Amino acid sequence: MRVAITGGTGFVGWHLAREVVARGQEAVLIARGKDVRDESIYKLAGVRFFASDLSDAQELRQAFSGCDAVAHCVGINREIDAQTYQRVHIEGTRHVVEAARRVGVGKIVFLSFLRARPNCSSAYHESKWAAEEIVRASGLDYTIFKAGVIYGRGDHMLDHLSHALYTFPIFGLVGMKEKPIRPVAVEDLVTTITTSFLDERLSQKTVSITGPEKSLWARPCGEWVKLSKDIR
Repeated sequence: MRVAITGGTGFVGWHLAREVVARGQEAVLIARGKDVRDESIYKLAGVRFFASDLSDAQELRQAFSGCDAVAHCVGINREIDAQTYQRVHIEGTRHVVEAARRVGVGKIVFLSFLRARPNCSSAYHESKWAAEEIVRASGLDYTIFKAGVIYGRGDHMLDHLSHALYTFPIFGLVGMKEKPIRPVAVEDLVTTITTSFLDERLSQKTVSITGPEKSLWARPCGEWVKLSKDIR
């Protein structure tokens, strides 16, 4: 299997690419530019890099050529210059879907956010929801993962909380309502994403995903599904 990963040099994309090649598959990393902080990923057998900012669907067709699945992991936390939520989350997703359809990609997996929703007065959350709707209406086999806080190696935002994460199973986010959450380990997330490429239980589903202490659970459309790490 060959998997194209948008945002392939980012936090989740980096871990996902390593999981893909560890399973003996190929990964095409798609990003605006190479991340030179850790170039070891580009040296792995089965990995190649393709430069794209998702603004050109024809360009993406070249990147997706020969791919069986696309993991759409691109996302920005704030708007900087031309990198807006509209351009990256919405227009970028529309180009990804168009290109995937044109070259006959069999599966698209989209990484969204747990609180993405319409009409909430948050441009970030609304743009993520709009991207979800584009994927759901694509006509492709899809799985959408709505993840909360993701932690692991390379997530500098949470490195300073690593001790707390290992000590407490749940914690509250500053600036949000006092509600406990369960951060998901990036290793568990990418295991679930790679499983979804072939697991029919997650076909055409929008899945909320969090990380309990001992096992990984996902809830598609209100029904909890246990996903073992041993599924390959």
